[in-house]
Amino acid sequence: MIKLTSPTGVWNALGYARLSKDDREKTRSGDESDSIKNQRDLILSFAGSNPDLRIVDILDDDGATGANFDRDAFKDVIRLIESGTVNCVVVKDFSRLGRDHIETLKYIQRYFASNNVRFISINDNYDSLHADMSDSNTSLIVPFKTIINEAFLEDISIKTKSQLALKRKNGEFVCNYAVYGYMKSDDKKLIVDDYAAEVVRTIFERKLEGFSELQTADALNAKGIFSPAEYKRASGQKYGTPFAVNGKSLWTANAIKRILTNRVYIGHLEQGKRTKASYRVKKYHYTPREAWSVHEDNHEPIVSALDFELVQELMAKDTRVSGGTGQLQLFSGIIICGACNQPMIVKTVKKNGKSYINYICSTHKRDGTCKNNNVSGIKVEKQALLSIQNQITGLLSAEELSGRLVLDELKRRKKAALEDMIEKAMRLVQGYNEYLVKSCTHMMDGVISKDEYNLFTENFRKKIEDAESNIAHLQGEMVNLDNDSKTRELVERFKAHGNITELNRRIVIGFIHSITVHGSNDLEICLRYANCLGDGPAYYRHEAVQERMVG
Repeated sequence: MIKLTSPTGVWNALGYARLSKDDREKTRSGDESDSIKNQRDLILSFAGSNPDLRIVDILDDDGATGANFDRDAFKDVIRLIESGTVNCVVVKDFSRLGRDHIETLKYIQRYFASNNVRFISINDNYDSLHADMSDSNTSLIVPFKTIINEAFLEDISIKTKSQLALKRKNGEFVCNYAVYGYMKSDDKKLIVDDYAAEVVRTIFERKLEGFSELQTADALNAKGIFSPAEYKRASGQKYGTPFAVNGKSLWTANAIKRILTNRVYIGHLEQGKRTKASYRVKKYHYTPREAWSVHEDNHEPIVSALDFELVQELMAKDTRVSGGTGQLQLFSGIIICGACNQPMIVKTVKKNGKSYINYICSTHKRDGTCKNNNVSGIKVEKQALLSIQNQITGLLSAEELSGRLVLDELKRRKKAALEDMIEKAMRLVQGYNEYLVKSCTHMMDGVISKDEYNLFTENFRKKIEDAESNIAHLQGEMVNLDNDSKTRELVERFKAHGNITELNRRIVIGFIHSITVHGSNDLEICLRYANCLGDGPAYYRHEAVQERMVG
């Protein structure tokens, strides 16, 4: 047994208090027994009755689990012990130190003793200075109490899992933070966050227009649009993410992919995708889909179910961007060879100083085992446009044909969201400027040193710069909100002609399921619906077209 000693006879004691999130909820309901204040008062009162203790400080972890020792204040306890600042630790009871039986005993019986640190647990009537671990009563009671504490933790873990399962079953959103594009209401439901939802719609639109996930991520970063993690932090949430690899989280291709594949954006709530084997284990593992808690049509969708399914289909296809433009060709991923059922690829040829696109069989180009199947890009585009025009004539209004492009109500809501974001950012700038003035006053009064003042000044000026940059970006979005010339032009064109007169990637993906090339003058175009009201697929066979193939 190690004999503890204090050179002066007075122990420099450090009080430590801890309160879990569950315990904190109890204090709010009136049970103050384990509150941080109660623990502090008990420690101070105990020290006042023991003249050999001098309280150096009382540290606390408010809202921290006792299942492990990865806590900020407890790390400070260890730092102060190892620096020689303190040689005594006082807690209310063993459970405040921790609830993990093995780790708690390790600190009580080994770590504190080997570092000549006196450990006192007030309510357990335990003081390592006087405890005799060779005594059978003491040697059994301490481990027994830590085992009871861990059993309590196990019980809480089981009850928490049951409560979460019930909430998920009832369609409540049980995560700490709402998924990007939504906010959590007071009744634990998801409601649309207008500003972030507009970014989500943009991400889906760009995918339908032929942009890759990386291109979309780069475009959002170039515009200064906050990534999901940075947006939450800018909104005042204490948010951390395992996906962040740098100090400041940026949009990445993986972040875009997670949004494009998340069914929450069509109003479906899918929870219970990950679980832990035990509260002792930090690592999560993924559960099979049949074990998920799924609630369809649970909240307001941000994108249509049709657009979502189109995006999933696109992500499963073998599509490559064209050189130079960085964007997909009109028919990439949907045009296939009728002989080998493999994708047709783009070949650019030049004639009379002009460039023309042909589609050729990828198998033939790779190893020559398929016939030299090829077709003019101009011919494919012409026949595809004709098929779509024949299908939609007179069936849909201009607004429906536009694919629910920006509506006046969405613009109004986005404008209100932008105004709110600008106002919040301006308040931040004002607050930071006030901090700068206070820092100067504190330095002149001797409250802080000049070095500390310089550090504060640099920090706040950087925050002001970031906030002002954000304001400028948001104001730019306000200016461009109503300047959607492409949308207005397309809608007006629909109204004037009642039909589509030219193709783009968005229209092609929305209407055409596949194009099969049987020969240079033989195309089979499979449209997604027999008519635009959605009665199943329709096939258009264009054979023996008389025009001479260009190129």
